[in-house]
Amino acid sequence: MQRRTMVGVLGLTVAAGLTVRPKRAAAAPQPPSTPSTIQGFPSSPTPAASQLFDWRQRAIDYDSFVYDWSAPGQFPTISLDTTHYNMSTNTYKLPSYYGDTRIATDGNQEAINQLASVVGASLVGVNKASQSGYNYVDMSRTFYHPDLGVALNNPTDSGGSGGGGSWWYTTTANLLYFMLGSQYPDATDMTSMLRSIADKYYDAIVAIGGSSADFTSQGFDFATMAANSGSRNEGGDGAAGSAAIMLWAFAKFGDQKYLTAAEWSMNYLERTNGHLLYEFLPNIAPYIAARLNAEAGTSYDITRLFNNLISGSATRPDWGTMQATWNGYDVYGLEGSRTDGGGYAFAMNSFATAMFASTAKYDPRYANTVGRWLLNVANAGRFLYPDQIPADHQYYGSQYASSPERVIAYEGLRASEAGQSPRATGDPTHYGSDWGLDPQTTDLGLYGSSWAGFLGAAISATNVNAVPRIDLNALDFFGENANPTYLYYNPTSSPAEIQVTVPGARSLYDAVSDTILAPSVTGTTTIMVPPGSSRVIVQAAANGTLTRSGGKTYIAGTVVGYQTGTPDLAYGKTATASSTVNGNVPANLTDGTTARRWESETADPQWVMIDLGQPTTIDRTVIKWETASAKAFQVQTSTDGSTWNTVYTTTSGPGGTQTITFTPTIARYLKVVMTQRNTQWAYSIYDIEIYQDNLAASAPVTVSSTANGNLGGYLTDGTTATRWESQTADPQWATIDLGQATTVGRLVIKWETASAKAFQVQTSTDGTTWNTVYNTTSGPGGTQTIAFTSTTARYVKVLMTQRNTQWAYSIYDIEIYAQ
Repeated sequence: MQRRTMVGVLGLTVAAGLTVRPKRAAAAPQPPSTPSTIQGFPSSPTPAASQLFDWRQRAIDYDSFVYDWSAPGQFPTISLDTTHYNMSTNTYKLPSYYGDTRIATDGNQEAINQLASVVGASLVGVNKASQSGYNYVDMSRTFYHPDLGVALNNPTDSGGSGGGGSWWYTTTANLLYFMLGSQYPDATDMTSMLRSIADKYYDAIVAIGGSSADFTSQGFDFATMAANSGSRNEGGDGAAGSAAIMLWAFAKFGDQKYLTAAEWSMNYLERTNGHLLYEFLPNIAPYIAARLNAEAGTSYDITRLFNNLISGSATRPDWGTMQATWNGYDVYGLEGSRTDGGGYAFAMNSFATAMFASTAKYDPRYANTVGRWLLNVANAGRFLYPDQIPADHQYYGSQYASSPERVIAYEGLRASEAGQSPRATGDPTHYGSDWGLDPQTTDLGLYGSSWAGFLGAAISATNVNAVPRIDLNALDFFGENANPTYLYYNPTSSPAEIQVTVPGARSLYDAVSDTILAPSVTGTTTIMVPPGSSRVIVQAAANGTLTRSGGKTYIAGTVVGYQTGTPDLAYGKTATASSTVNGNVPANLTDGTTARRWESETADPQWVMIDLGQPTTIDRTVIKWETASAKAFQVQTSTDGSTWNTVYTTTSGPGGTQTITFTPTIARYLKVVMTQRNTQWAYSIYDIEIYQDNLAASAPVTVSSTANGNLGGYLTDGTTATRWESQTADPQWATIDLGQATTVGRLVIKWETASAKAFQVQTSTDGTTWNTVYNTTSGPGGTQTIAFTSTTARYVKVLMTQRNTQWAYSIYDIEIYAQ
C-alpha cells in the first residue's frame, strides 16, 4: 500500500423468557464518564440499515473470497511466494489493492494487510491454522525477521533499515503478531518469536529513555537499536503500540519489566500533548490505559485519550475522527483526513477503531462512549462496500455491487468527488501513475478490508435493532476472559428489553451498576437496558458468591469487574417525587446522565427522595440542577423514611452543579425539599448522586516508627506519590483516627514493594480496647481490598508482624469505607 505522506509498499433460578431486573446492588459505580466530544455523535446514525450490518459475516465472506486460490473474481487475490524470506518453506502473498500487480514481486506483501487478514478471520471463528490444507499461521512467519528479532511490515526490509522507517508500520506488524500469538499460542516458534519481540521492544524503550522514554521520531531501527528522527513524528503510534505489546508480554510471560515498560510508554502519551495520531495505533490507547488502571493501579486519563482521537492530530495536520454528515450520510467515528476534499475517511483506520472496545470492560464508566462510537462506525463503515452504497455514490458505479468482489471495501470514503457526495473511492485511480501502478489496479483495498474482522468480532445485532451488542472479551488479548462479557448500549429514549442467551446455568452481573441482576439463569432471558444507557453484562458461575479484593470484583473466584473510583450510591436506585410533569419522571434523577431530567409542578413546596435500598453511611451528594433550580431547599436523611434529619439547608441556592458535603451519617433515604424557586418555572433536576467517601482522607495518623522522611501522614494524603516507611524491625503499626465513631466495613491498603506477609486489621472506639476484624499470614502485597463485617469504630489500626521482603514496611495509602 502507498498513500500520500506514507511509507512502504504498501439467588433465584430465572425461567427462560422472564425479564431480569436488579435484585441487589453491591455498590454502584460512578455514572458514565462520557467525553464531551462523543456526545455530538448521533444516537441514531443515518441512513440506517433495516438491521445492524453483519460485520462478522462480511469478514467471513471476505476471507472466503480472498483466500480462494481458484481466483473466482476478476483478478487473483492470493498467490504462492517461494523465495523463503525469513523461513525455509513456502509462504503466500496478498495484494494491497485488488488488481495490484506489484504483488508479482515476492517479498512485497504487507503485514498490515496479510497478518491483519489472518487475525481478523480468526476473530470471527475461521481456523487459519488449518484451512483447505493450508496453515496460514505458520506461513505468516515470513514477516518475522530472525536477524532482528522482530516482525516488519514486509518480508524484505523495504520499510527502512531495521524497520526504522516507520514506528507505525513496524509496530503494527509486531502488535498483530502478538494478537496472532494470543489466538494460536501453540503455533510453530510462536512462543520464542513473541518473547524475542517483547525483549526487543523493551530494549528499544530503554534505548529511547526508559522511564523518560521519548518516542518523538519517525521510527526505530532494530538493527542499530537507535531512533530514526526522520521527517515526521510517528511517536504516538509507537508509544501506544509499544504499550500494548509490553502489557500483553507481561500477561503472557509474567516479567515485571514488561509491565514497567508499558507504563513508560503510556507515560509518554500522558506528558505530551497527546494529539499524536499519525495512523491508527492510538485507537488502542484508551483500552491499555483502562486495563493498566484496573490491574496495575495507574491513573491514566482515559477521557483525554478518547478526546485526542476525535479532536485531531498535532503531528499529521487535520488527521482524526470524522464528526460530520455528508449529504445525509452520517460518517461520525470514521477516521482519516478531515480536510482532504472536505473529508477522506479510510477503511483500515475506521475498522481498527474497534481496538478500544475493551475499555468498557476495565472501566464501565466508558460503556456509553464505546457503545455510541462503535454504533456509528458500524453504520458508516458499511458505506465503503460496493453493495452498501448506491451506484451513484461510488467510483465504479454498479460494477461490483452484485459481484463476488462486493466483499472488498473501497480504500476510503470522500465527502465529495466528481459531483458525488459522499463517494466510495481510493488512491490508485488518482495517484497510481505516480506510484508506478498497473492501470488495472482498483480502488478496492484489501489492506483495509482485512481489518473487518475486528468489527465483526466486536459488534453484532440484538433483538432490538437500535441496540448493539459489543463483545468486550474479543479484542482483550491475553486478558482474563473466563466469563463472557458483553456491552449492550441503548441509544434510544425508551427502555430496551434485550434477549440474552446463556450456555447452561449462569449468573448475570452488570458491571455498570455493580449489580447481580440474577443469581441463576438458563436459556434465553430478557434484561432491561435504560434509555441512553448501557449495561456491561458478565456471565459468571450460577449462584456464585460476590467478593472483592485488590480492586477487583469476583464471582466464584473469577473476575467480573474492576474498581473505577468512588461509587455513586444513587445510580439506578428508586426515586420518588411530590409531583411530575411532561413525562420528566423521578427515575431520571438516578440514571447517571444529564440527557434527561425530573420536572415538578409549578408550586411550592416540592420534594424528591432516593431510596438506597439499605442503611448506608453517606457524606456527600451532588445535585445537577436544570435552569429551574431551587433558591431555598434542604437536604434530609432518614433510616426509615419517617423520621428525618436535616444535614444541609440554604436560602441562596446558586443552581448549576452543587456538591454538598455533610457529616457522615447512616441513611437509607435522602430527600431534597425545595421551598423557593430561582425562576418562575417549576423545579427541574438532571441528576442526583450520593457518595460514601474515603473516611480516612486527610485523617490524623500515628505510627510505630518512620524512616527516611516517609511520614505517617502520607498514608491519608490520597496519593501514591508519597509513602510511609517504618524502621526495619517487627512489629510495626499505623493507626488512623477518624475523628468520631462511625461505621466501617472495608479497608484498602496500597502497599509499596516492602509489604507485610503477616498482619492484622484492628478497630477501636476508644483507642485502648481493640477488636481484630482481619488476620492473615499470607499477605500478597500490592493493592489489597479487605472487607469485613461492618462495625462501629473511631480508630483503625494495621498491625504488621512479618515482612514479605528484607526491607522495612512501606505503604503508599490507606483508605477506609463504611462498606
